[in-house]
Formats: sequence, structure tokens, C-alpha cells
Amino acid sequence: MAPPRAVPLPAGTADSKALPPSAGTERKAIPMPPGPARRPAIPLPAGTAASLKLDRKAGSKDRKSAAKVTPTDRPQPPGAPADDTTAREGNIAATKAAPPAPVPAPATASAPASAPADGKAATEGEAATEGEAATGPEARPGQKTATDTRTTPHGTAATDTGTTPHGTAAPDTGTTADRQTGTAAVPERTATAPDRKTGTETRTPSDRNAANGSRAESGGPAAPGKAEPKPAATGRPAAKATVAPPPARTGAAPGTSAEQTQVIIPGEARTQIIPRVPGEARTERIQTPVVPGSFERTARLPVPARLPQPEVVPPDRRRVPRGGPGDLGHAPAVLLLSSLGVLLVALAYTGGREGTGGATIAYWIGQVVVFTPVVLRLLSRRMAGVAESFLLVMGLAINQYLLKWMYSPDQFRFPDELQHWLATTIIMESGELFQPNRALPPAVHFPGLAEMAAALASMTGLSVTWAGTLVAGVAHLVFVGVLFVCVLRTSNSPAVAGVACATYATALHYLFFSSMFLYQTAALPFFMLAIWATRRWREEGGWPFAIVAVGSIAMTSVSHHVTAFALIATLTLLAGAELWTDRPRRWSALVMPAVALAVVAAWILLVAQDVIGYLEEPVNQVITTVRTMMTDSENASTAPAASLAQLALQGTGLLGLFVLYVAVGRDMVNRRDRDSWRWAALVGGAIFFLGNGVRFLGSQGPEIAGRLSTFTYVPISIIAAIALVRAVQIIPSRDSEGRRWWVAPALEAPPPTGRNLVVRVLAGSALVTLLMIGARAGGWPPVGSLLPGPYLAGGFERSVDAYGVDAALWQRDTLGPGNRVGGDVTAVSLSSTYGRQDPVREIGALYYAVQWGLAEDELVQSVHVDYLVVDRRLSTQLPQSESYFENDPMAGRITEPLSAGQITKFDNLRDVDRLYDNGTVRIYRMGVAR
Repeated sequence: MAPPRAVPLPAGTADSKALPPSAGTERKAIPMPPGPARRPAIPLPAGTAASLKLDRKAGSKDRKSAAKVTPTDRPQPPGAPADDTTAREGNIAATKAAPPAPVPAPATASAPASAPADGKAATEGEAATEGEAATGPEARPGQKTATDTRTTPHGTAATDTGTTPHGTAAPDTGTTADRQTGTAAVPERTATAPDRKTGTETRTPSDRNAANGSRAESGGPAAPGKAEPKPAATGRPAAKATVAPPPARTGAAPGTSAEQTQVIIPGEARTQIIPRVPGEARTERIQTPVVPGSFERTARLPVPARLPQPEVVPPDRRRVPRGGPGDLGHAPAVLLLSSLGVLLVALAYTGGREGTGGATIAYWIGQVVVFTPVVLRLLSRRMAGVAESFLLVMGLAINQYLLKWMYSPDQFRFPDELQHWLATTIIMESGELFQPNRALPPAVHFPGLAEMAAALASMTGLSVTWAGTLVAGVAHLVFVGVLFVCVLRTSNSPAVAGVACATYATALHYLFFSSMFLYQTAALPFFMLAIWATRRWREEGGWPFAIVAVGSIAMTSVSHHVTAFALIATLTLLAGAELWTDRPRRWSALVMPAVALAVVAAWILLVAQDVIGYLEEPVNQVITTVRTMMTDSENASTAPAASLAQLALQGTGLLGLFVLYVAVGRDMVNRRDRDSWRWAALVGGAIFFLGNGVRFLGSQGPEIAGRLSTFTYVPISIIAAIALVRAVQIIPSRDSEGRRWWVAPALEAPPPTGRNLVVRVLAGSALVTLLMIGARAGGWPPVGSLLPGPYLAGGFERSVDAYGVDAALWQRDTLGPGNRVGGDVTAVSLSSTYGRQDPVREIGALYYAVQWGLAEDELVQSVHVDYLVVDRRLSTQLPQSESYFENDPMAGRITEPLSAGQITKFDNLRDVDRLYDNGTVRIYRMGVAR
């Protein structure tokens, strides 16, 4: 590359250009290094200017201006490529105002008159003022002009003046390489903004520093505190600069701004970064490399120092959390109101024990007060965030557990709780696991719950009853908490997670059976924890989550058999949904279901072999129930049904769930949803509706449906929460083509507001509250035993009183453990737990017999019964559970109590001795069995 040659300046040209001072600006002198004189610039004729149109994008996040320059048509050097200059942001379109006029002949370098006396370049239309058009037909009154000055290949200067939409002058200076000297002028694109207060333009800090340095080089005074610039040690000729004045502006003193042109080596581009200073002008520099034979164009555009800020729209509090992660919002106040409902239910329990009128009304009001405020808050769309939602869910779970505990605070009364109380007591007494438990033999090989309660009682000195109450309560709360976290992980919405947990609280057996001292209660937290860990493992990988999942599977397997089976089915469903929706398929999704199947199968086949025979009975009950439903037999016609009010409550709630289920399923199909967990929840919801039909079948229907709903109610609760929180349209609106039902919904539908929001919140809260009322009326305990009180035949908890407990303790102390004892449901439960006897449950025919005969003798011998417990109150009351005995042959067909003759016939039998009688409960020794 040839060395650069300097362009000589005309005679009389000053070495430095001094800018006259103006209002609001400082005097700035840009020095010219000593060297050859430069060639004067000759302006183009008037009418050849081009207007620049500035399209600025304001209001961005960092409030930067963006520009793009499109050059106008102008004379190009022979063989020069087209000018293509792009800015970093925005668009500036340069449009030609008028066809260019012929370029006049260049002036001679010896004509000093071609340059003004002050050394400025001569241009035509130099003093364009506001209100005057200097750019042709596009200029309008009130606009300022922009000057574009460049050096032509002949050494002449061309002035291009245009207007910008912002009313400020935008001079554009471009230079070309001199064919004779080989030097090129590098353009500089600088955006300046007028001062809003003074109306004058300001310079950037870099310009001021350059001015200070120029004074020092030219012998002028330097700015105080400014160091003299050091010459560049590059070995190349120093850059030389010329200054061309901008056009004059009305209302501002002449010389308030200037253009600067630097001379650099051809083919080399130089870039200068000018920092932004508040209140100072900002510089936008756009530069392309200089190519020999072409020229580089630079536009100097005015950019305001402070862009106008866009209008700030306040965030929607219904969608954006109000506080930080620890903001509890209104949860404390809502839970305080809910606790008032707990107080009302406690008063109702006291009234039930004392027989006070109005206790039932207080009970239902208290249930609504405990439950509904929490649901309203969860659906209100004004929650503070995860902390408030989680606190509401856990507070509701605590309040509802208090309702269960207050029903019987002094002792366990439900038969299954008494069986696990005995298992814990045996561990405490023997200090060993797997000890025989005649009340519930399968519980011996699933010692998870009993082991935890025994450990707590041993460490704290609490009684087994209190230790069991605490263990059951903590397990119930952990299950609810893990359910919340799992749904939150799936939906990424605290409201969906909270509403899902509140909806799950409306399950048939949630209030009592799922929070009792049972081995299922201990297994449920590990069941949900295994699902959560499996999801985290599938999403993020890593062995910690896999270890947690496998450990939870193992704990579930040793805690409860049915829950272990449900875990295998759930993990298989999740894996199948993932394989169906994800592409490419990841067959590793089958790892956790295989692990669960292996662990459960190994435990049952190697340790808990007796559970297979134990589960045959409920399976046979389900098969019998389905057969009764499918056939038109006499049993089907005589099977008792629930009351009309109970059917209406439960049917309406189920219908509401079904409508929400269909709406969510329709949207998922139309949107082609690929989320495997939502599809798994949709399939689980279908299983819930299939299994829930058993609820309306006879006396065993509610219990079977309730046990199934412990697991199938989880997916339907998630689907209902999605529908209620996401405001899924039950009846979708028509699209532009008139279609309604099979149209993909909008991904970001606007949330309901105003009256629509109020209606949706109230309707959703009413539906969930209706589900809760239906569950309390048709779940556990039976509607006739909702309140504690005096003895009720076949009332489970209501059937346990001092008479029965005293008879059971007498058996333990007098007869010793291990005797075969039969009786009604309550007598068998108390004898096998408090009395430590071996229960006999298939002896209902002995009580129904009016006369004792050969068939009764054969039955006694076949079941090997040693003692019978007879409660005389069976002859005064109908059973609340529609059966007196387990495996009752008259279940669902009892229309009157047992007669006095049926109860007292044992006193007249030979070889039958009455050993115990406390006035209500009698114990007979059956001599015929010996």
C-alpha cells in the first residue's frame, strides 16, 4: 500500500479553526497539525440536497435511540461500490429531494477568495434558518435543516442539506479518497441534541477534550486540569482534521456546532466510543471501512440527551405478586377467620355429646367457615405469591385435622386405628418388629407407621395414643405439602397448586380416613414424594433425585400394600404419557416404574406373603358390586341407596367436575398440548369417574369409592384447579370463521377482570364448597355419626363407649390373650385390640337365628369360636352402617333391630355359660365348640 499523501491547503488557510462562542456553549478550537495546505471545498449547486428522514424508536428499555442510514443518490467515483451504511438500531431513510445539478468546475487552489476570511469552507445556502426550506419540497416550515458535506473525487466539497422529523439539523459529512495523494477522510457520525432549557446544542465530552488538546497544540490556552495529549506512537502519519461549520439556526448564535473530519490511511477504519453523561449530548457513531476507490459516509444526527420516558403502566396485581418470596399477604387474616369455623365445629361436637339442639346446624356452618374463605382467597387472583398460597393450604390442612382430632381427643375409636394402636403397643412391649397382631395380621409386615409411632413414644415418653396422633398429623401435613410442591412444579402457578390441594380436601375420606392413625396415612407422603422426585429426575437428571425416588418407593412398599400398588400404576401412567408425547422417545422413563415393580414384588413375595390372601376379600367385593350393577338381580333391586338429598349434593358436585374436566380436555386437544404430566392427569381423571360410580352401589359403595378416590382424586383435583384458575371457557366463543368447539384457544388469554372475575371466583368457590359438603355427607363418618354422642349400633366410633372397653379389658385380664372371640363389629374390634383376643368375624348367622339348631352348631365348630360377646343394645337400634356384623349376611336389607329373643336365646342354651355381664354387654363361653 502506498504511503498516504497530504492534501495541501490553499494559501491563507489557518492551521486551526476557532468556533465563535454562543449562548450555553463553550468556545472550542480544533487544531490543524502543521503540514501542507488543504484543498478548498466547493459546494454543489442549490437543489441537489437530500433530505434525511429519521425514524427513531423511543421508549425502549435502555432508552437508546436507533438509526439506520440509507444514502441518497449522489455522484459516485468510477468503480466505487454502492454506499451501504447500517446503524445499530432503528431506521433513517435518506430520500432525494431533487435531482442533482451538474457539478461546477473546481476552483483553483490559488484563489483565496474561494474560502472565507475566517477559514471556513464555502457552501451554498450556508445560513438556513428555521421556517425556511433548504431541501426542496420535503422541507416544511418550522423544521431545521441537515447539512451533508463531502469531498468529491475532484477535490471539491459537496453540501447536502436535509431536514429531520424532529426539527433539528442533521449535517452529514462524507469524504472520499484523493486519487492523487491517496489519503482518505474518515467520517464521524455524531448525534447531538439541543439543550431543552437554553435551546442550544451541546458537545460531547470527547469533543471538549479534543478542543482542550487543540488549544495546547496551537499555542492557545488549555483547559485547566487537562493534560496535553500525547502523540500516537504508531509509526504512521498523524491524522489531520478540517472543520466545516454547520448551517446557522434561528435563535442560536452562529458557530454553536461544528463538523470534524479526520484523515486516516486508506483501508483503515477508526472507531471512537464516547461515554454518555447525563445532560450532555450523546453520540451515535456508525462507520464502515474505507476502501480505496470508494468513499465513506458519516451522518451527524441529533439525538436528545434524555429521551422522553414512555408511559409506565402499573402492573396488574391479579397477575403479578405484590410482595417478595416471604410475603404472606392476607393468609393470616383468612386463617384466623377459618379458625372461627374450627371453634364452631368444636361447639357442635360438645352439643352432640350433650344432646343439645342445633348442634348439626352449627357443624355445617363451621365446616363452611373453615373451608370457603381459604378457597375464595386462593381463587381471588390477588395472592402475594407462593408463600401465601402455601400457608393457606397448610393452615387449612391443620384446621381440618383439628376437626378430626376433636371428634375423639382422648382415645382411638375407629377399628383400624385401634388395630394400629395395638401394633405400636406390641413393638413398645417387645422391642421387636414383625410380632403377631391378631387384630390385623397384614400390618405385621408393613411396620412403617407402628415403627415411627413407637420411636416417638420411646424418645418422648408420650403414650401410644398421643404419639400416634402426632405421627398421623405430621404425615398428613407432609403429604399435603408435597402435593402442593408437586403441582407447583408441574403448573408453575401458586394459585393452581393451592386450588388443587383445596379441591383434594373435598375427597370422600380426606377428613377422617386419610388422616387417621393408619398405615396408609404413613405411606401417602412417600407416595407423593416418589412422584415429585421422579419428575425432578426426569427434568434435571442427577443421582440425588433418583436416590430420593428409590428411597420413597422403598418406604411406601414397607408401609402400605395398596399405596405401593397405586404408586406402581401412577409411575407407569406418567412414563406412558411421556413416551407418547415426547419426541424423540426416551425409554429411560420406564426405569422408575420398573424399580417400583421390582421393590414391591420382592417385599410381598419374600416378606408379606399373607397380604395376597388378605386382599382377596375387597377384590371380591368390587367384582360382586360390578356384577350387581351390570345384572338385574334381586340384590341389585334391594340394595339400599343414599338419600335423595345426598344424591343431589354428590351428583351436582360430580357434574361440575365433569364439566371442568371436559373443558380442559377439549383445550388440550385443540392446542395439541405436549405436556406429558397434564395428559397423565387427564387419564387419571377418567379413571376417577370410572371408579366413582361405585359410590352409589349399596352399603359398601361409599367405602370402596372413597378408598379409590384417595389416589384418583389427585389428578382430577389438578384438572379442576387448572380450569378454575386459568379461567378455561366452558362454552368457547366463536372464531373469525364462525367455529366454536374445535378451535385452538389463545395461548395468552386475557385474565377476567371486574364483574367477570367476581362471577368466576364466586362460582368456583361455590363448586368447591359444594364438593366439600357432598364429601362430608357421603364420606366418613356416615351422616348419622357426624357428631360424637351416645352409643349407636353399627356406628363405628359412636359404638365405642365405656361398656365395651370394660368388657374387652376383662377379657385380657381374665381370659388371657389368644382366645377366639366373636361378636358385632364393635365387640370384635375392642376384643381384638384392648382384649388381645383372636377375632372371629363370620358369626352373624348365630345372632340372626331365632332358634338354635344343627346349622348353628356346625357354624360354631367350623369357625372355632370360643366366646361370644352380646350387646343388648343391638335389639333397640338399627345399624347406622346398615350392617351389624362384618360380612353380614343381611347387609343392606335390615329393616328392624334384632329381637329380644334373638339376643337372649344364649341364656337358654345348654353347654353355653355366661361369664361376664355389666348390665349392657354379656360374654358367653360356647361349650359346643370344645
